[in-house]
Amino acid sequence: MFGNNKESYPLHKLKLDYTLSLFKTDWKIVEIGEYNWDMDNSSIEYTLQSANKKAYLEVEYIKGDYEVVYSEDISIDEAFLVDAIRDGVIYFEGKEYELEETYTGQYKNPNTFTRRETLESFMFYCKDDILTIEKWDDGTYEAFIGEEVKAKKIKNIKTN
Repeated sequence: MFGNNKESYPLHKLKLDYTLSLFKTDWKIVEIGEYNWDMDNSSIEYTLQSANKKAYLEVEYIKGDYEVVYSEDISIDEAFLVDAIRDGVIYFEGKEYELEETYTGQYKNPNTFTRRETLESFMFYCKDDILTIEKWDDGTYEAFIGEEVKAKKIKNIKTN
């Protein structure tokens, strides 16, 4: 009964140039980032590239289970991001997102020899949608829109 079930590749151990399918799109991993969060956990972020889109897949492996968030870059004026962090709420594309989680930590790219960068991550939620604002130690901000996905939705992982 179990002999025909092929266990999928561990999502927290993917490498550069691996390919995978998600949301009926084929993606290639073009960059990997490591986050060490100040609350004794870590996550891996894969930068994904399809034929016409760039996205991110952040994977946290906790006690044998995966927490996976798919996201894409969004452009929001920095003043609105600063206000959102202060006020705990942000409006984007007609939806109200409320701040529910804040993390601090360090980021590094293990494939390049760059220094660790410190950041704060602010996660705003509207039902199943997640709007994340990252404030970096150099004073810059980045914003992403995404959603949590089930690990089983990531299919056809292949090494190249």
